[in-house]
Amino acid sequence: MCSPFLVYIRMVRYVVFNIFVALMSVNSINGQDTLTVLSTKNITSLDTISSHNNQITKKQNLLLVYPIAFYSPETRWAGGVAGIYSFRFRGESLVSNPSQIQTSINYTQNKQVILTLPFELYLRQNKYKLKGELGYFRYFYNFFGIGNNTISVDKEAYEVHFPRFRLDALQRIGRSFIGVRYRFDDFDIKSVKENGLLATQQITGKRGGNISGLGFIWQYDTRDYLYNATKGIYAETEIYINDNLTGSDFNYQRIAVDLTHYHKIAQDHTIVLNVDIIQLLGEPIFYDLPYIGSPRLLRGYQDRRYMDRSLLALQGEYRYPIYRRFQGVAFIGAGNVADRIDHVFNNEIKLAYGIGLRYIMNRNDRVRLRLDYGRTAQEGGAFYITINDAF
Repeated sequence: MCSPFLVYIRMVRYVVFNIFVALMSVNSINGQDTLTVLSTKNITSLDTISSHNNQITKKQNLLLVYPIAFYSPETRWAGGVAGIYSFRFRGESLVSNPSQIQTSINYTQNKQVILTLPFELYLRQNKYKLKGELGYFRYFYNFFGIGNNTISVDKEAYEVHFPRFRLDALQRIGRSFIGVRYRFDDFDIKSVKENGLLATQQITGKRGGNISGLGFIWQYDTRDYLYNATKGIYAETEIYINDNLTGSDFNYQRIAVDLTHYHKIAQDHTIVLNVDIIQLLGEPIFYDLPYIGSPRLLRGYQDRRYMDRSLLALQGEYRYPIYRRFQGVAFIGAGNVADRIDHVFNNEIKLAYGIGLRYIMNRNDRVRLRLDYGRTAQEGGAFYITINDAF
């Protein structure tokens, strides 16, 4: 096991390039060279917006464009360009929540393509929210089998090509957002390992197919900021159905709860707790099973290390200042997957922990470059570089 000092050294070496390109980001606001940033303070009351409607009159937008580069065993070296555009629609108060569109275009040494365009749009003084993603993926994903007792030596990769469309349409009612969710992925599995798990076992969806589902979501949000919150609660409940009637090749239902609590213990010191509970019913495609091992959930485990119909995970983070624009994070998580939610404690709980660095790309918009190193007790660790926090 690496000492904390050596881990930090490796992290610093790994992040130097990414911080450099972040500092060299292309910034533009309405054609001007001077950067004027917007606030991402989370506005949870329409009365608050109304009372501040005339306090600010100058429109402020933010555009960041920067190159990216990364390495993983699945991709080898990869590079591309990413961008973030934060803005408000014409007629929106400048104290309402800003809308944001992100984009990422990546090409890997293994000839993989990742195109994503996630967005989060606020309309009518935060009364309506549209959140979703457009994307196209030509990628390799890990598969270790299904269940909480799979072994790492069974790891195999499969190639899949698919377009993606996701949309949440929500209306604010008090401190809550209520609305509908639509998900579409059309999986074209190009190759699997010869004589591997996917080739030899009866696994739902191993030949591909499309997911097309409709659901109901409820969100409760008292965070002080949309990004890198310091206090408040964010909760989301989802009931989601894939069915032949919604255009899906698979019939299954998803029930999920995501709860995060932010607690400020001192200036720039925050403790964050997150709970995820997911249960799938019916016959889901294996790709859509909840899983442990990602930049968000139990960092340190390999991508999609454990998957099954049910998931329960508890995670915690301590976020603290280091020096000027640099911040630190210490995190820990525990969880498991199972065929049913009441079976998650029948086997050994999976534990992951780690440390991270944050570079504040702009203090006002609170967008941060994230570098994490997560570790597990039995299977080593993993690095993650991305934008903004895990939760």
